[in-house]
Amino acid sequence: MTVSWKVISLVTLMTASQLAFSPSPPPRCIESLLAGESGARADMSAPEIAPSRGRVGTAVTIKGGGFPPGAHIVIAAVYAERECSIEGLGDQFLGSTRADGRGTYTLMMAWPATFDPVLGRNQTATKRLPQGRYYLFALPCSERAACSFASGTRPGGPFVLGSSPGAWATPVAGVVSGVFVLSVVVLVAGLVRQRQLKQAPR
Repeated sequence: MTVSWKVISLVTLMTASQLAFSPSPPPRCIESLLAGESGARADMSAPEIAPSRGRVGTAVTIKGGGFPPGAHIVIAAVYAERECSIEGLGDQFLGSTRADGRGTYTLMMAWPATFDPVLGRNQTATKRLPQGRYYLFALPCSERAACSFASGTRPGGPFVLGSSPGAWATPVAGVVSGVFVLSVVVLVAGLVRQRQLKQAPR
């Protein structure tokens, strides 16, 4: 294997590994939600959540900033599968909090089991939350009925609800992972071949 082929293999390997572990962008239905009411685009920083996956009841911490001191904040999650729909919009209420004197906020909670829409709809109290990706939003509103996604933060997360770590990987991530494995195989095979050539009797 020549030096140039080594360099190409290493570059491919590094690029593939970076892509394989980078988060996928929010689906189009999330972008439509932000622009749907007024055409405005949210510009506040996205909430952070830890951990980023778990089952119902998982203890999560959600935090962020950029709000006026003392602002009342509703934390919502939007289901990102099936065109962002659970029953109508998948706008799950997670909790509410207030910004501190620096405009930052923190919400600690257990991930809920049943559907409780931010904007309110009847007969959803017994519907279980489906597994999949949920993108998080912090919305400046004193009452849930007054919340607007267009005036909130950019989407954060996602939090992946489900027991299987690989169940919600995107097709792109699968392809990139295949490239990653192939690059490793090519690199190892080339190094083995080079060693065999050096050891061959002259």
